[in-house]
Amino acid sequence: MAKAIKAIECPKCGSTQKVAVRPDVFRCENCSTEYFLDNDDINVNYTVRQHAPPPVAPKSPSWVLVGIIAVVALLLVMGVRQLFRADVPQPVTVNYSVVAGADDEEDTKKYTFSSREARLYVAPTRQPVLFQVGTRSYQRVTPDSSYANFVDATTGAVLKSVALPVPPGTSSPDFDLKHFSNGDLYIVANKTAVFRVDKATYAIRDVTKALFQGQQELASGIATVEGGDDDYGDYFTLFTNDGRNLMYFPLIRTVYSKDDFYDARHGFNTLRPKSPIKTGFIFSRKSTTYPEDKIQLIKYQYRDNGGGARDLPHFEWSDDYGGSGIFTDADPHVKRLITPYELKEARILSYADFTPGRLYFEPRHLASDEEYVLIAFKPTASPSALVSVQCLNARTGAIIFTQPLAAGASPEEAVRYPAGFALHDGDQTYTISLSGQLSKPSELP
Repeated sequence: MAKAIKAIECPKCGSTQKVAVRPDVFRCENCSTEYFLDNDDINVNYTVRQHAPPPVAPKSPSWVLVGIIAVVALLLVMGVRQLFRADVPQPVTVNYSVVAGADDEEDTKKYTFSSREARLYVAPTRQPVLFQVGTRSYQRVTPDSSYANFVDATTGAVLKSVALPVPPGTSSPDFDLKHFSNGDLYIVANKTAVFRVDKATYAIRDVTKALFQGQQELASGIATVEGGDDDYGDYFTLFTNDGRNLMYFPLIRTVYSKDDFYDARHGFNTLRPKSPIKTGFIFSRKSTTYPEDKIQLIKYQYRDNGGGARDLPHFEWSDDYGGSGIFTDADPHVKRLITPYELKEARILSYADFTPGRLYFEPRHLASDEEYVLIAFKPTASPSALVSVQCLNARTGAIIFTQPLAAGASPEEAVRYPAGFALHDGDQTYTISLSGQLSKPSELP
């Protein structure tokens, strides 16, 4: 029987578009259905396979795709920046913590502290304290600010920090400290404000107005104020609003003009009533007339002016011709350590070489009282010689101990306290016992 030719249609969609997969098996190109033919050509069998329709290309990128691209790009940029920064040294931030109770707006701020002025004193608790004034420099946007630190001189620990009411943002505020003979300690800020330091409570009090009240000579007001020269007593140098230069002595509440000030600090006739006799220690100066003569430690007795004007003596070997004028070596003269006129001007009653025959180079008197004298000096003239600290018996001059210091050390001041002496040396403090035992230096903030 003859076979009829028929078009093979997809049994699902009827399409005749197909492709042979294997013998007698086809796949519809329209709906992807696979089917096959039986050998008797009567039945058409098929297998349905589900295929996702081919994706339709979008006309423009969707917002999701744009977001993915942006995130990937950001991550790549951050990775590259981190790669380049990996070998670059990062700045080191020093965090000086402030003790509880400090008058800080934020105790956790990171800053560096640069000290401008410092003074040692002994608190009422007999603890040696270093008082500092300086500037805090912050790492970020916080403006620089002025602070006072009370530091334990035996450990270097900050006992309290107090903000100074100096306008913030000042690039280089000016501070000066004035320590009076009765123990009063003052801060002069920017030559316009005066603060008194409370040594017991670690507080600062503005006394700019109260300090000068009741003085008729200062009625016009104070234009500028500065701490006076320690050699001449306990005073402030003032420039008034009416253009006068005056010296004010708060302990005796007295104002001097320039001429009156000179007279007030010289001679016995200008001494205050009941002026006591006291003992002082001072090194002589290197002589220009006799440069090879030894520097001497001088012990002297003098009349104290009780918070008034004074003039420290100056001992230096020179030729005394008995008056003023122009003289030559042929004129009669006497070699003297100090002239009779200078003794009178400095109100000195007597003096003597306290340690005859001893050598001192670059010496400094650090502290003294009725029992001990503490000095610092180099034992030889060699530039590489180390500085030594020496304690002497204040009555006999006998050496109690001599302690060499580390290379580069040169103490600026010292105070006596029950355990010995506390010393301040640049950015550190240390102590020395009465047996000469030197403590490990404490680094200051």
